[in-house]
Amino acid sequence: MKGPPVGRYVLRHARRAWARSLLAVLLAALLAGTVGQLGFLRARCAALVEAVEVDVRFFNGLSYSKAKILEKSGYVRDPSYLKFFEAASGFYIPLTLVFVNRLDSLYSEPVTWLEGWDGESAMAANGKYCILPAPFMEELELELGDELRINERDVASHIIDTGQPAPESPEAALALRDAKRPKYTVIGRIETVDSQWLAVAPAASFQYYASFLAAELFFDSASYKLCSYYEAEEFREYVKELLLSAKSPPEFRMDTSDGDRLYRSRRLVETLYPFSVAAALILGTLLPVLMIAQSRREAAVLRALGWPRGALARRFAGEQGALCVAGLALAAAALFAVNGRAFLGVLRPALGYMLAHLLLCVGAGAAVAASILRQSPMRLLQTKE
Repeated sequence: MKGPPVGRYVLRHARRAWARSLLAVLLAALLAGTVGQLGFLRARCAALVEAVEVDVRFFNGLSYSKAKILEKSGYVRDPSYLKFFEAASGFYIPLTLVFVNRLDSLYSEPVTWLEGWDGESAMAANGKYCILPAPFMEELELELGDELRINERDVASHIIDTGQPAPESPEAALALRDAKRPKYTVIGRIETVDSQWLAVAPAASFQYYASFLAAELFFDSASYKLCSYYEAEEFREYVKELLLSAKSPPEFRMDTSDGDRLYRSRRLVETLYPFSVAAALILGTLLPVLMIAQSRREAAVLRALGWPRGALARRFAGEQGALCVAGLALAAAALFAVNGRAFLGVLRPALGYMLAHLLLCVGAGAAVAASILRQSPMRLLQTKE
């Protein structure tokens, strides 16, 4: 006796034992949904850790040369420098010279640029350029493209302190100052009402002012973004080694507390994930085994009616496979409904689990069915389910 096709048998048997069939579908959906959602959480935690922005700050003493080394180290990005030089003057008017590489760290007002310049090119300029507030330019009757001599107000004393020959008179000191002080070309006008006497220069021109003072200059503050949270400890050791030779090393701050919390969560999820997958596969395999084991009497009756063992085994395994596919499809629909298109990012591992679940389900069902059907119909009828 050949028996009805597998599909017709599965549908008829599912209607007759609907409660058990529904349980199989829901359990497969629950297991696959749990594993899929945990996989999504795992990927999300990894992405959050990767996206953590760690602020690196140096205060009171990071030298220009060390700052450039840090820029090229590969550990940090988005440098931001700030240096206030209050002992300066322009046209003999006291002013504060500020070195920055990001103008928005000082002013939010718009800037009118000299032709051929913009904010990006100005802050990257490796030359003697400056940006001035509009009130300061009006006071000195300066226009864009004019030159402004900026110097140390107490340059005569500085020349003496650094061991250079002392000028014979105040006039000689002024002449020496005028000969040494750098000229800064005005390339931008800050449209502000702030009347503070301030000259903003790109941090790259720091070296010119340093050569004027015959000394290395140090930033008041320097900040960066760490390229990767995972390099935090390695970068900490790198900074210690880099600043080891400094007589007065700057204050170094790096707060990784936010990343540490996310990383601990990621480690927990990463630890739980393989155990969850293994547990789900074991439970998903046990269910068809138990369902087929409870169908011994039915198998005995069908064998007595003349059904071949192979046909019965295929039908039992096919039923479990169909129920499993229905449950997995339900899980996939639920995961997509909950997570939206973001779930597509973890679709591959989710499909991998579902395929393994289906193969184990069908394989275990076929193996158990073949084992049961090797017994005689009479013995199957005598066995308690």
